[in-house]
Amino acid sequence: MKIAVVGVGYVGLSTAVCIATKYSTVAIDVNEARVLNLRAGKVPIHERGLKGLLTSGLESKKLGFSSSLASLASCDAVFITVGTPSAADGSIELSQIRNASTGIGAAIRDSTKKPVVFLKSTVVPGTARSVVRPLVEKYSGMNCGNGFGLCSNPEFLREGSAIKDTLAPDRVVLGPFDDLSLRLARTFYEGFYGRNGPEVLVTTPEGAELVKYGSNALLATKVSLINLIAKVSEKFPGTDVQDVARGIGLDHRLGLHFLQAGPGFGGSCFPKDVRAFRKSTTDFGLDSSILESVLKINEEQPQHVVELAEKATSLQGREIAVLGLAFKPDTDDIRESRSFPLIWRLLERGGKVRVYDPVAMPAAKTVLKSRVVYSTSAQDCIKGADLAIAMTAWRQIKSLTPADYLKQMRSPVLVDARRMYDPDEYGRKLRYVAVGLGSEDRRP
Repeated sequence: MKIAVVGVGYVGLSTAVCIATKYSTVAIDVNEARVLNLRAGKVPIHERGLKGLLTSGLESKKLGFSSSLASLASCDAVFITVGTPSAADGSIELSQIRNASTGIGAAIRDSTKKPVVFLKSTVVPGTARSVVRPLVEKYSGMNCGNGFGLCSNPEFLREGSAIKDTLAPDRVVLGPFDDLSLRLARTFYEGFYGRNGPEVLVTTPEGAELVKYGSNALLATKVSLINLIAKVSEKFPGTDVQDVARGIGLDHRLGLHFLQAGPGFGGSCFPKDVRAFRKSTTDFGLDSSILESVLKINEEQPQHVVELAEKATSLQGREIAVLGLAFKPDTDDIRESRSFPLIWRLLERGGKVRVYDPVAMPAAKTVLKSRVVYSTSAQDCIKGADLAIAMTAWRQIKSLTPADYLKQMRSPVLVDARRMYDPDEYGRKLRYVAVGLGSEDRRP
């Protein structure tokens, strides 16, 4: 079986290198510079395990990269993994989906095979039917289910663990338009994972698309809900949202995942997908107020962290260390990171900000430019600072001890926005405040 992956961004590249462990794979992208770098084994993103699989795929010649769609004519399956960014009104922007569908249709027009097109990109329900199918049909000159197959097949990759999530997913969701697609999808995934692989759910194309949006909306709702509960926890001295979250999460119907209070969710998926889901829900004439609340709480969280800092110390003219710029550890992705609205607010209040992140500094410099001071390590960042705000749970930041803060900082005040430290240990030794922690000075 020969596979093509169209779109070599975060999802596409992670998908391609994993598929190449079992099948001959060509990854296609219109960005020629990116293609040349990948052919040379250079990875454009920080992702655990990616470099090793890329190198192995290139050395075995099971993985190739191209900027041309011509090779699709000889492929059995084509995965669409292009981006679907937000438009100005929050709706999904589908130009890359349209371009990919048009190009795929033209490329398979003279194919002797009956390739199946898998739509992995995150799209609102109805996109495969109303956008992808008619364009592939038009430019291929063939009918779906006859000359080619089409299947909605959403991805559920977490940045920082995308390789693991591809090789060992919780489930595979298929929304085939036709029997041809379902047969090939089962053959592909059974060959990839073996007979004891993840559970495969077969539903309608729209059902598959809705699973993705529903999953992200529910996870984002859990984050915003626990952040609301955290604000209530702060009203009562000695109350800790982590205890509350554990009490909630021990309910087997709910679980502990995504009940970690903090500065809010970010990255390339949750903010964009919840906005698009809200817009499409409104377009259907339905009440989307629950999604409005999820987004509103998330937007307010950086300001809430600033308010916690202001209760502990003044900000005007103070040296402030912001620890962590990526939206989560194990990635260099700064998209929608809550650190940036936090930094803008600190600067507006007259703070002198220095920053540190183990891998996201190059990307951050394109946004922050000369407005902040860039540190070489976590220790360097807090040296001489009056206030430290821990924003991303990197190992290098979590490993800072109370003694480190006391020794390095000028007037040690720590705001734990990610709840990565033990309040009893840190609160007894320095001025420590945290999201979801009822104000109580634990120092002797």
